[in-house]
Amino acid sequence: MSDVVVNRENRNLLSSRYRIRPNSKWFIVLLAAVVMLPSLSIDSCLASLSKIGLSLHARPAATALILSLFMAGFAVGQVIFGPLCDRFGRRPALLLGCAVFTVTAVGCATAPSIQALVIFRFLQGIGAAAGPVISLAIVRDLFVGSAARKRFAYVGVVATLAPIVAPTIGGLISNSWGWRAVFYFLAVGGILLSLVVAVSLEESIVLLDRRALSVRRLSVNYWRVISNRVCRTNVIVGGLSFGALFAYVSGAAFVFIDIFRLDQQTFGGLFALNAFGLAVGGIAASRLSGIPTKRMISIGLAIGLGAIGMLVLLTVGHTITALSAMPFLMMNTFSIGMVTPNIVHGILEPVPEIAGVASSLFGSSRMIAGAISAELVAFWYDGTPMAMTGTMLLFAAAAFGFWLLVISSVRIPERSGIRRPEEELVC
Repeated sequence: MSDVVVNRENRNLLSSRYRIRPNSKWFIVLLAAVVMLPSLSIDSCLASLSKIGLSLHARPAATALILSLFMAGFAVGQVIFGPLCDRFGRRPALLLGCAVFTVTAVGCATAPSIQALVIFRFLQGIGAAAGPVISLAIVRDLFVGSAARKRFAYVGVVATLAPIVAPTIGGLISNSWGWRAVFYFLAVGGILLSLVVAVSLEESIVLLDRRALSVRRLSVNYWRVISNRVCRTNVIVGGLSFGALFAYVSGAAFVFIDIFRLDQQTFGGLFALNAFGLAVGGIAASRLSGIPTKRMISIGLAIGLGAIGMLVLLTVGHTITALSAMPFLMMNTFSIGMVTPNIVHGILEPVPEIAGVASSLFGSSRMIAGAISAELVAFWYDGTPMAMTGTMLLFAAAAFGFWLLVISSVRIPERSGIRRPEEELVC
């Protein structure tokens, strides 16, 4: 206990000291806004990829690095901000992440070459990582069991606003003022979010681990998560399932615009409709929170694999079109929306006192899988949808297969309610 500092100002986590009370809908909206940073950064750029390539004289493979290096930076940032928020608190770490995100967005907007742009995108990914990893830790600070699962789902539902509107907004901005204006838009968003966090969010952590950044403590904490069978399983499955989703995200612009010959506005509308599946899946997860976590994950993974299998069959049969693909793409995003809150619960529930570290591993696994997925799509792209649908199938099959292999040995605790202050004293 000597290595832990009690944050006395926050003993009563649900008191009126909060500018936005944790039980309120506005608290969910605030956390969702924080989670939106990476989605806004990725999805608002999708419609501009071709323009960026032409403007900076870059080939499609180099342009794809705008996405994959952002994902790589996001993975690195998760590892950084997880321990940072355990050591200094959720709020200071989040404000630092917003600052890094804003500064690097300006760097992206003024980048003179594709090389400079991808470097700034990598750094922007590091800053954007603060939002998701810290928001998950905040929820776990305050709630347990199905109550936490509901809030993970609610945050996910509200956060789907970003992939729904970002491609359309990004396309409109790019068409009106050029692709650089998209990054200025992101910089303004980072500034506004920083102000909201500064004036509205109170600190949620009670115990600050003053040795959280020491090499020995880091290795012990990360090993504690990795060696826990429940945490490890959910980290791997969460990463692989996200790889299937990001194969679609990274390949959608090429498939829908270059192959299906849709304009940017139509693509933005279809992308938004597909992203709506995430919201529906999140709502289903929240409404069905009484169902055991393992069963929800099994059902969701099976739905996703079946939908992607149909996409591959349509691709192989040369009958895939934007219209025929959309139902199955929506089924896949629905499955991700349903699975993710349960995966997060499975990772954080066993190790509440190091929620920041556990959350960072979850985010890192997703971003690493996403970066690999994006590169595979770019590498295999041959002017057909097979690179996208084939990569989706590869990751979805790996996620479902691994889950079936280990499911019998996974025991996820099922509790519910607001986290009691005495639970914070376990160390």
